[in-house]
Amino acid sequence: MTRIRVSRLLPALAMVMAMAGCASTKPYTEEVSALMVSSDSKTFAVLGPKYHYLFQMPPSMAQSLTSDFRTRLTAVILREFHVGAGGYTWGYVRLQLADNATDRDRQQAYAMHYSTTKEGLVYYTYHLEGKRYVAQPGTPSAAQAGESRQTVLDKPYRVTVMDSQGSAEAMKLLSPVTFLAGTGFVVANPAVVLFALPMVGLKP
Repeated sequence: MTRIRVSRLLPALAMVMAMAGCASTKPYTEEVSALMVSSDSKTFAVLGPKYHYLFQMPPSMAQSLTSDFRTRLTAVILREFHVGAGGYTWGYVRLQLADNATDRDRQQAYAMHYSTTKEGLVYYTYHLEGKRYVAQPGTPSAAQAGESRQTVLDKPYRVTVMDSQGSAEAMKLLSPVTFLAGTGFVVANPAVVLFALPMVGLKP
């Protein structure tokens, strides 16, 4: 009988598992034309052509997005987003004041615990957690729905998503977001409406 030492077998198994993990994660690019927030300030949403991403809104982020300086904010995707089992999605977004921000804007941001770099950049980094859903058939994107130019980003941006969720499982998670004529995008309950954010831009 041939005996294989466990000490020799473990590194080989670890390598196989690592290769399998890499093979099961597939990157794709999502096009983003608007960042949206729910009327109850609980949900931060990114609506793509195929997928909808709904994140729990951190209270401090909700405060920033209703502040006087919200139109002078830029959102920065610090690295790729990740999607795992059950559609669980996470990533990091940084809100930072644009170059045209005033001294009053900076003081308000500091009061909300924003930080500053030695170069003078005023920012706050958020760890977002939520879920990815498949858009329901016939649901338009934010741009297709005719959102005003003041609320859609200055141009479409591309964000990389690392996908390790099984395709069969993903197709079962239909988005709770629908579009109602005369109202706009709503989340499950028609009373909860999604509004596009009046931001300067997005930097993937």
